[in-house]
Amino acid sequence: MASALHTVEATGFGRFMRESLYAYPVVEAIHIAGLALLFGSIALVDLRLLGLGRRMPIAALARYAVPWSILGFLVAAASGLAMFTAHATEFVTQPVFMLKMGLILAAGVNAALLHAGPLRDLASDDLDPTSRMRLAGALSLVFWLGVITCGRMLAYL
Repeated sequence: MASALHTVEATGFGRFMRESLYAYPVVEAIHIAGLALLFGSIALVDLRLLGLGRRMPIAALARYAVPWSILGFLVAAASGLAMFTAHATEFVTQPVFMLKMGLILAAGVNAALLHAGPLRDLASDDLDPTSRMRLAGALSLVFWLGVITCGRMLAYL
């Protein structure tokens, strides 16, 4: 495993990310923008699932927000991988990095279960979230706030 991580860091791109004066900070800014788009669009849906904005149909909001969430995730994932290439061996030894990856996985499973179940069967004009939807919304907020917190902590550990 260690040799694979050293290989990642030794790539031209990994060296560029470490040695360029602006590469890492620019990619980190892109990562933060992706997270803002991801979390902002997810938070709107999650807060709706928790009962706020009751006049907005859940299905309509989800249809609008999900493509933005996916775009934000793709930007954050791509930029996160770019930053990973610079410090792969350091990141995988940090428990907070592994926690961040676990929280991303948990958030993804939570979203998949929500979209494959309660949201899929939701009528287009339904205004009342089920208890399963409320739980999924609450968990989603906790998972993504945990991801953001872990990411910020990585900069200081």
